[in-house]
Amino acid sequence: MNKLIGGSIGTGLFVGSGGALASGGPAALVLDFAIIGFMLFNVCMALAELAVAFPISGSFYVYSSRFLDPAWGFAMGWNYAFNWLIVMPLESTAAGLVIRYWTGSVNIAVWITIFLIAILIINLFGVRGYGEVEFYVSIIKVIAVLGFIILGIVLVFGGGPNHEYVGGKYWHNPGPFADGFKGVYSVFVTAGFAFSGTELVGLAAAEAANPRKTIPRATKQVFWRITIFYIVSLALIGCLVPYTL
Repeated sequence: MNKLIGGSIGTGLFVGSGGALASGGPAALVLDFAIIGFMLFNVCMALAELAVAFPISGSFYVYSSRFLDPAWGFAMGWNYAFNWLIVMPLESTAAGLVIRYWTGSVNIAVWITIFLIAILIINLFGVRGYGEVEFYVSIIKVIAVLGFIILGIVLVFGGGPNHEYVGGKYWHNPGPFADGFKGVYSVFVTAGFAFSGTELVGLAAAEAANPRKTIPRATKQVFWRITIFYIVSLALIGCLVPYTL
């Protein structure tokens, strides 16, 4: 469960939310993520039903080949592969940018190389080694998000060093929306990217001992936990940081 939750929380929340806030404003940020979350709720429920009724050992593109058309499944499989081939260097670059916030003396290419080598070494240990690393890294991400939510609530209600009550003042000035409908529309891209990974629960059916029992429960829990993490975190970010910063 922790691997599914942690695997779905990443660059979209930790890095992409800043640019989305600047282009859309706090209201657009929460609104767009809520809309995308509602859409993915329906997708995840449909995927869970398919995974329970027809558990497979491969990816979910098999469902498209079986129930729609083999060409559709072929295209979906390659699109999904290209998605993760692009995400890997993106995540490495984002990690390098985060580290460069504290130290700019080392070129970002060095950090990217270190991360890529680490990923290569982890994959050399097979599924067991990758699963163990993913488990602990996911726990760290979940704890980090929970810690931020607690800290954000404390800061919003005046528990910071200055004891200043923040509340929703940034929703009034500079305002809830940064660029009207254009700003709202632009945040959809970040929201869609941030929720990528929720489909991983469909792949867990092949590894579950009793998919009829575990997959529906896992799908509901993972989706709602991720949604709460995103919506609450982004609402707090909108309260603490003005989009004009």
